[in-house]
Formats: sequence, structure tokens, C-alpha cells
Amino acid sequence: MSEKAVMETFEALFALTDLRQIFRETKPTYELSAEQRRKVKEIIERVRRSLEVIEREMIG
Repeated sequence: MSEKAVMETFEALFALTDLRQIFRETKPTYELSAEQRRKVKEIIERVRRSLEVIEREMIG
């Protein structure tokens, strides 16, 4: 296993924890403000980048 893949796994998990916090802040309706939508988009992009690195490092 590549150290880079491991680090990206942690990065993705930290980003998903940030997303989870947004869900906590907006429950029970989960209606997002414009700023929260922007943050969610950034989080999703971070996770996607990490997954691409993990896939490249682990699968080839």
C-alpha cells in the first residue's frame, strides 16, 4: 500500500467529517444556506480528488 494513498484516505475522511458537521448544523430539515452549499461543493471536490489518488495508487 502506498503512503500517498493512506494520506489521501485520511484527507477524504476528514473532509467527510466536515460534511457530517454541516449535516448536524442543519438538522432536522437539512436545508443549506448558500455558504453551506459552497462548502459542501468544496468538500465533495476534495473527496473526489482524494479518491482519484487512492484509485491511481492502489489499482493503477
